[in-house]
Amino acid sequence: MFKSLPVSVSRRVRAWRQPWRHLVVALFLGLALTVAACGTSTAGGGGPAPTTTAKPSPSATATPAPTSWRIVSSPNVEYGDPVHSTNQLYAVSARSPSDAWAVGGSFVGAPGPAASLIERWDGTAWQLVTNPGPGNLYGVVAVSANDVWAVGRQGGNYDNRYQRYVYTTLILHWNGSQWSVVPSPNPDLIGSYLNSVAAISTNDVWAVGYTGFTQGAGEALIEHWDGKAWGVVSSPRPAATTGSVYTAVTRIPGINQLWAVGYAQYGVAYTSTGYRQPLIERWDGSAWHLVAGPLLSSGAFSGELNSVVALSATDAWAVGEYTGTDHTIHPLIAHWDGTSWKVITGPDQHGSLASVAAAGASDVRVVGHIFAGERNSSHLLIEQWNGTAWQVVPSLEPSGALFSGLSGVATDGAGNYWAVGFYTTHGSMTLIAHCP
Repeated sequence: MFKSLPVSVSRRVRAWRQPWRHLVVALFLGLALTVAACGTSTAGGGGPAPTTTAKPSPSATATPAPTSWRIVSSPNVEYGDPVHSTNQLYAVSARSPSDAWAVGGSFVGAPGPAASLIERWDGTAWQLVTNPGPGNLYGVVAVSANDVWAVGRQGGNYDNRYQRYVYTTLILHWNGSQWSVVPSPNPDLIGSYLNSVAAISTNDVWAVGYTGFTQGAGEALIEHWDGKAWGVVSSPRPAATTGSVYTAVTRIPGINQLWAVGYAQYGVAYTSTGYRQPLIERWDGSAWHLVAGPLLSSGAFSGELNSVVALSATDAWAVGEYTGTDHTIHPLIAHWDGTSWKVITGPDQHGSLASVAAAGASDVRVVGHIFAGERNSSHLLIEQWNGTAWQVVPSLEPSGALFSGLSGVATDGAGNYWAVGFYTTHGSMTLIAHCP
């Protein structure tokens, strides 16, 4: 059996929005509206890491969910070279049906320095918003109309001394009229990343990621805004690990605590002796504590979590992926019932879940991608929890897309959902979907 994490009593590179997981993708036109199903709510053993190639996906085992998602036109930064341009959205946050933010990055040519991509929904259309960000943004949280935070990484220049691309943390703030860069700590000046951000209040904001020379062998990173400055907050690391990464953080409503998730690395990353286990920690108001992760089946070599959402102190969901003994990648869904995290069976597919959001206990949505076809091309994935079972939403992929994926999902407080990501034809373009 896959070992669970040790417990100490004392919170997304996405998968799609993680800096080490992007597809190289790009640009240009908004999308024509199309309609597909989305789903409605009802009342209510560690081991060596395999290669990450995946086989064509089997059919989903759940009955498709019945109602409509639609693709909403979204803008792209125009570089004049759509074939080699990249526009990709990684995260979304919504305050109301008429106010939502989506963030990501754009560039032209080979991966390297990127420009932050920020878009805003005003109730009628998505529009590009000017910002000074010199990099990719992987997380966003809207506290109020004049208080929005976005986090990610900046840099991307190759450093011959270290023979690697150099990145540092990036934090942007919206004050109601403009975005500005806010200084943030960089424990490792060669590689520090922020993947997700959550807010308890205006003066109590949290960002998580990792720091270190190589993803998978670095140290988990947590930063906190106290109303005046961002600072690093220490967190425990499981025993015998060689590194750890936080991919997501979320507030626990009602008690103003936090969940952070990611993975702990055992052995040397990307070798036959290395593998991962889900990493879960909880902020109790004064310190971070390890919480035992879900026990994966004996058929899982490795597992990791990419996103987490909490409805209450006794109801939370975390999603990600696990790698099976046949070297295929499968979605991973776990639920917190107030006592422990347990794996919840979902549709059997080859793919990964990048983000989770919940409008209620019987209405939870997850997004990501599946692998399909002889070339294992990726295609967007949406699933819905109706209080009883997980169901797959029929694909709403844009016509002619070669690849697609969704990186972030959020609810607007009125039972509606936004999902963001990308799709490619020759280059890559932003993809935004809405339900209902």
